[in-house]
Amino acid sequence: MPSLRTLAVSGFLALAVFPAGVSAQGTSEPALEFALQFLVSLVIYAILGVALVGIGPRYARETVTELHEEPIRGLLWGLLAGIGGPIVLFLFAITIIGLIVTIPGLIVLFCVGVVGLAVAVVWVGDLLTGGHGAVGAGTALVGALVLAIVSAIPVLGELITTIVGYVGIGVVARRLYRSWSG
Repeated sequence: MPSLRTLAVSGFLALAVFPAGVSAQGTSEPALEFALQFLVSLVIYAILGVALVGIGPRYARETVTELHEEPIRGLLWGLLAGIGGPIVLFLFAITIIGLIVTIPGLIVLFCVGVVGLAVAVVWVGDLLTGGHGAVGAGTALVGALVLAIVSAIPVLGELITTIVGYVGIGVVARRLYRSWSG
């Protein structure tokens, strides 16, 4: 389970780089749009992956090892947390009293999403380098580079990076659930 410090730093990093993702939208040159999408994605993925490995190396190793063993389970948990979670929180938010649950729930989902994306970056890098759980900054950078290239591909790239992101979110959500339920 990531520490509160890990979640706080990851959340801060995501907020710090979010405006950069907005600037890649709406360019008229396809080559420029591809280059901007690639560069922005590379920076975001590299920051998240290296931060995860730097702040929580043991957590990164454990989650990547878990994903090597059960990637489908990670995807299913990711779909449950990433799609089902917001739906449940929306249903809670319909009632005014449910906002007491919804607001902290959204914060937790945001943190799970950021950490999950970082885990996915490191996992992809580990798959490609054959590290089998021996994660490091180099592994994170390889994953960031590959995901940045894939994310720059229109439509298909977004689909692939979303699925990979759900795998990372799933392992984080599952570990959070296990630690919470005892």
